[in-house]
Parts: sequence; C-alpha cells; structure tokens
Amino acid sequence: MFFANDEDVFINPEVLYALRPNRDTFEVSVPTHTEDGIPIRKLYVSNLPPKTTRTELFGLFAPYGFIKSCWLRMEDKGPNREPVSTYAFVTFSNPADAHKALVAPVHEKTLRGRRLKISPADSWHQPVEDANGKVRWKPRGQNNEDGSTPENANNSDNATSLPETSQQSSQLETEDAQSDSEQGYNILDILNRDCLNHILTYVSIRDIIRSERVSKRWQSMVQEYLDGVRVFKTSWWQQSTLPLTTAVLRRVLSRLGAGLHKLHIDHHWSALNDRTAHTVGKFCPNLDEIKVVGMHTKNWNPLLYGCKQLKNLSFISCNKITDSSLVHLVKNDSCLESLTVANNNNVTGLFLTSSNPSKLTSLAFYNCYNLQGAVLCAAIDTLPNITTLKLDVCPTTMWKIVPLILEKLPNLEELSLSQYVMALCGLPTDENARSNPIGDEAFCKAISNLKKLKVLNLSRNIYITNSVLKQVAQSCQALQSLNVSACNSQQRYGTTGISDEGILAVCGGCSALTSLDVSYLAALTDAGLAALPRLPRLRNLAVCNCPALTAAPLVTAVQRCPLLEEVDASGSGGVSERLIEAAVAALNDRPRLLTLWLAGTAAAIHDDYDDDKQEPLPTHRLLTVELYEDRSEPHLGPSLGDSECSDDSYDFDPDLEAYIADPFYSDDDFEDELDILEQFEYHMPNFVFLP
Repeated sequence: MFFANDEDVFINPEVLYALRPNRDTFEVSVPTHTEDGIPIRKLYVSNLPPKTTRTELFGLFAPYGFIKSCWLRMEDKGPNREPVSTYAFVTFSNPADAHKALVAPVHEKTLRGRRLKISPADSWHQPVEDANGKVRWKPRGQNNEDGSTPENANNSDNATSLPETSQQSSQLETEDAQSDSEQGYNILDILNRDCLNHILTYVSIRDIIRSERVSKRWQSMVQEYLDGVRVFKTSWWQQSTLPLTTAVLRRVLSRLGAGLHKLHIDHHWSALNDRTAHTVGKFCPNLDEIKVVGMHTKNWNPLLYGCKQLKNLSFISCNKITDSSLVHLVKNDSCLESLTVANNNNVTGLFLTSSNPSKLTSLAFYNCYNLQGAVLCAAIDTLPNITTLKLDVCPTTMWKIVPLILEKLPNLEELSLSQYVMALCGLPTDENARSNPIGDEAFCKAISNLKKLKVLNLSRNIYITNSVLKQVAQSCQALQSLNVSACNSQQRYGTTGISDEGILAVCGGCSALTSLDVSYLAALTDAGLAALPRLPRLRNLAVCNCPALTAAPLVTAVQRCPLLEEVDASGSGGVSERLIEAAVAALNDRPRLLTLWLAGTAAAIHDDYDDDKQEPLPTHRLLTVELYEDRSEPHLGPSLGDSECSDDSYDFDPDLEAYIADPFYSDDDFEDELDILEQFEYHMPNFVFLP
C-alpha cells in the first residue's frame, strides 16, 4: 500500500478514531492509494440518517473539494413504507480532496446528529488513471472503449474488499451507478431553492416555460417556481419575436395564474382583445389586485365570476370604461376594497348610486373630467366605510361639492384634492369677497369634522389658503403627512395662497407630522419654517424652489428633529453650505442616516467654485449630499398662476402640458391626452386655464 507519510504499515482510520483521546486534534495516517496503487478518489459513506438526500451529501463534502459525482443507494419502496438511505459513494475529481475528507475531524462529518462512517472505496470502484494521466471515470466493470469487457470484471476478490458491505451490495451498486457516475451533478444539487428562485426572476417567463423539456427534475422545479409567482406584469414581456396577444397571455396565465395575487396589464404595445377579461377570470382565481392600463376593453364582468377575492381594482387610461362597465364590479356582495379610475372621459360616478359595496374603503378619481359632484355626493350616502378619498384633477365645479362630500365622511384617514389650477367664473370684485375666496368657509367647516385624518394632499390647489391650514392644525391632530406644494393663487383672485402664517399654524398644531412638503411657495420665508422643531417625528421635509428661503430654518430642523432622514431643498438658491456643516455636527451627536438634496442651491455653486483656496464641503459616513441631481420642477415655480391669461383662448403652454400630464401616461399616450384637452370648450366652457 501507499501512504501519505510513506510508512509500510496500514492503520485503519476508524480504529484510530475510536482509540484516540482527542479525536479532533489527533493526527492519523490515511492511505492515498489503494492496494493496487490506484489513487483514492471515491469514498464509501455509511451509517446514513433516514431520508438522506444527495443535496445534503453535497453540502457536507463540498468544502473539501470539487465533487465529480455522488451516488446514493435507497432501499426499495414497499407498501406504506418510506424510502431509507443505506449507503453512498462520493467521488472527488482530485485525490487530494478525497484525502482531506478522510482526515477531516469526525465532528465535521456529522449529518443530523449521526456520525457518518467514511472509508476509501475498494479498487474495483475507483476511477482508473492511465499512464498518461487521463482518468477513466467509468467503473472498471463497464465496457472498454473498444466494446470489450475486462476478463476480471467479476473478480470476487476485489468485490469482497468493499468495507462494511457485502458482495451483493457491491454488485448492485456497480449495476445501478454506471449512468449516475457519468452524469455528475448539476445546478439543482448545488443551489438551494431560494437561490434558484432568485436567479429565475432575471429570466423571462417564456424562456422558463420552454426550458422544462431539459429533464423531469428541472420540470418539477420550474413548476414549483411558477406556483410560487405572486406578481406578474405584462410590461415584463420583452419577447420581440413573439408579441403578447390574448392567446399568448392565456398560455402564460394557465401556468402561473393559480398562484398570482397581483396582475398588472400595462403592456402598451400588446394586441390584447376583449377575451382578456375572460382569460384572467378563468386562470387567476386568487387575485387580490388588478391594474389595467391603456386597454380599450369595455366589458370586465368576467372578473366578477372568476376572481372572488379581488380587493384592489385600477383602470388607468381605459377610454371605453363607463358607468355600466363598473356597476357590476361594485355590487353589494363584492369583496372590492379599493377602486381607482384615472384618465377617463366617460365615468360620471353614477355606478356608485345603484350599489352598496360594504367593503369599499378607498375611492380614487384622477383626471376624470366628466365626474359629477352631485352624483358622487349622493353615492357617498351608500359608502359609509370610505377611509380614503382622492379627487385629483377633477372638474373645477367639483370644488363646490367637496365640502358636502367631506361632511359625510367623518372617518376619513386619507384625502387628496390636488391639481385644482382653474378658477371659477364670476370672480369677486369687492374687497370683502376677495378676502374670502369661493368655498373657503365651507371647506374649512368640512375639514373640522376630519378628526382621524392622517394623510392630506392639497398640492397645486389654488383654493388652499392660510385659513384652511389653520383649520387643519386645529382639527387634524393625528395628521402624519401634509403636501401643500405649489398652492399659489392668481393675483386676480385676490389671495396670495399659502404664506408663513399657515405653515406656522401647521407646525404648531400637528405634532405627529412625519412628512411635510411646502415646495414652490413664493410667500414662504424663514419665519414660516421657524417652528419646524415643534415636529419631533418629522422624517421627510421638501422645500424645493422657494426663493425667499435660506439655510437658517433648515439648520435648526436638522439639529432639533432627531428623526429627520431627508431634506429636499433643490432649486432654493438661498440655501448655503451651512446646512451641510450643521448636518455633520448633528450626526456626530445623534447618528442616523441623512440625505440632503441641494442641487440648484448656493451649496452646489460653492462646490463648483474652482479655487485652490476654497475649502471642501464637510462629509460624514452617514450623510449623503446630492449637489447635481435637481429634483425640482421648473414649471412648478412659485410664480405659477400669477400671470394673466386670455379669457377667450384655450391655448396651452408646453410646460403646462407636462404639468397636467398624468404620471401613469407614457409619451405614446400623450396625443390622446391632447385630444381630450381640445374638448374642454365643449365640456367646460366657463373655465380659464393658467399659463
């Protein structure tokens, strides 16, 4: 025999393991070659726990080197019996790696609390290495390259040398392991299921399904992955050679629809037809959320019969959706909790009056120019559980009905009334009327009933004044998020929008605020933000494009608001590098992650100043300062709405087109938006647009 230390005496490793006092530190002599001088690459493993898998064996022996193959002997199944692992053979590519596995401490070769018995396989099973160094991985009992069979293939002397197994077991292993020893192992044996699922997320669904033909094991794994897919968006379909049609979508959903919880049909260039709703209803019974973008399908009733658990439904830029299309989806026994309709010129709200969906809690309309306030107000009587209401970019006449609607919703938690940028006709001329804008008093009275309000979005609304914010500060004590950006009124309207007075009231009355957006306010100065330290829970602050603002109030906020994580002052030219210095000092006292957006400010100009004597801006490992990416929008500057416009013209400035454009829209859908805007004279002849 050949040994690692060239000794002439063979010592059984298992005997030494049993006799040594310290099994982890005692060194033993382990052979590197068999009696015939064949390098030991294959190991015999016994004393396996029940139900041992190849993956477990790979995980146990992989640290010692590259494994060429792993063969596991399973006891034959009987009636009402589970398969039991008996023994295994592990083959390494390098004999040195097999030697490492043999000499490794016993505690490293333990599986499920059971110590495995590991020894070299006999010469009969060891891969043969030719004189030129080429290894023949097939067992020597198999046919040679010329088709002949070795004469000593059935030599019993070699078979009896297999430790801890009989001659019958050796012969059985030789017959069953011929193909497995050649195949080696694949990715399914190396990576666990979580890693495989993560890798497959980067592969298209079509390629995953087409790869099933590889093997039965891979097909089983793919099916398990498809059953675990919970979200699918048709915009992920990137196969240029195979466009996404309803027939293709049907085949895809037939494979993964049973496990889907969210489905977004947002592929703008697809050829989906009216049968799409039938396909979704048939193959996706467990859907919680459906979002449809840009489809011209009118009938979505099949969703009602197939998707019994549907809770969130959104129709974005679906021009053919009408009240009759929605009336069955919001019937009395519906599970629907949230409904969103955006960029629609047909829905009036009448579908809500003929039903009483008891579970509906969220209602959102965006850019629906035919929405009727009186109809919606009557429908609210049948919707007592509404906690979220969004009426954004709606007809200006809706503003007169909003107070009546809010009075019926005392449990409202989220309210959005943004982008009301058109003034009502018949503007007041006397000073008393000009000081009290239309609907101001009624709206303040309605706000006083919203004691549970947590989120309030009033951005780009010219009807919001300081008196409204004072009422919010007085009544909405639980308010957590407030957005009053770009709330500037026309000069001809008689008010200046929001100023320091309103912001001071909010900071003093709403101590639970975590997010505050006061961007694009021309009348906002340092005095208005002096009360920011009264907001101990403030995390996000936005003051973009406020020309009268300096760094002083922001410095105080960074120092005295311990939870502040983000400050966006993009475009506010008066904010200097003092804010960065104060942020570094504050982080040294109270470490936390902090991000400052200072593009378009004096701090960014300081950084661009090319002077060798100029001191660099201070830095901190927890501080992120962005001086180049300007997140402010120039067309939402503080002068918005202060210029005059013609009463008999509906021409749009290019900036206003982007201002009214919906974030859900793409460039391809913008032409449809312009077609809708051209119809304003027919639908709303008495409104004036702001340039």
